Amino acid sequence: MIDNLEKDIAQSLETTPELLPFIPELVADMWALGSSPDRVVELLKPLDLPSEETRVLDLGCGKGAVPITLAHQLGFRAMGIDACRPFLEDAKSKAKEYNVSELCQFEFGDMRKAVKNLKNFDVVIYASIGSVLGGFDESVGKLRQTVRPDRYIIIDDGFLKESNKLDRAGYEHYAPHDETLKQLTSHGDTLLREIIYTDEETRDLNNRYLELIRPRAEKLIKNHPESADSVSSYIKNQEKECEIIDKYVAGAIWLLQRNGQNG
Repeated sequence: MIDNLEKDIAQSLETTPELLPFIPELVADMWALGSSPDRVVELLKPLDLPSEETRVLDLGCGKGAVPITLAHQLGFRAMGIDACRPFLEDAKSKAKEYNVSELCQFEFGDMRKAVKNLKNFDVVIYASIGSVLGGFDESVGKLRQTVRPDRYIIIDDGFLKESNKLDRAGYEHYAPHDETLKQLTSHGDTLLREIIYTDEETRDLNNRYLELIRPRAEKLIKNHPESADSVSSYIKNQEKECEIIDKYVAGAIWLLQRNGQNG
């Protein structure tokens, strides 16, 4: 039986549990799998957090693009948690390449357990993970327990452009903009900054993603003909996902400051 962790990983990667072993090869040409490292730097740099003393936790870190960039550009100490071992190996290799291995720690784990056990970080990042931790209100409630009072939460996701609900698996947590902001601040935390991605930015990113995975899919089908149907279905699903996002979802990244008076 496929456990819930595999189901959640598959959902966050917009695939099926059966196809998970092929995902590292499909995204081999991509480093940043979730949030834009540059956007995260843009949010954190003005805070003037001290280098090496600042501790960052990236849940679902993928190949480590965000932690490594923060270590390289801002000198932060970063821990990345992910449940895909090949991604973590890539992250460790990249950390060596950028000469920040001493500042970066990458560990295999379930983020649902990590939010219960990891404490006293200065920044927690939850990027492009979907609803693994629940809706925005529930997710913030869990994320804020990993950071010290008055410290920071970054969530990279999105909201519905017009409709009140999108009836599609994996999109249940999306809500209109005003409702999304209410959920994000439902625990009394302060929204310091919001960056809304333009439709063009999102479209270009998705198109680039499709351009990179299509040749990899063709190679996989050639080498593993028994999985041709699954791989082809994945590509078609990704194309459909890009269409839905373009039509219904506005991408955004939010910087929250935990209210020091709340538990």
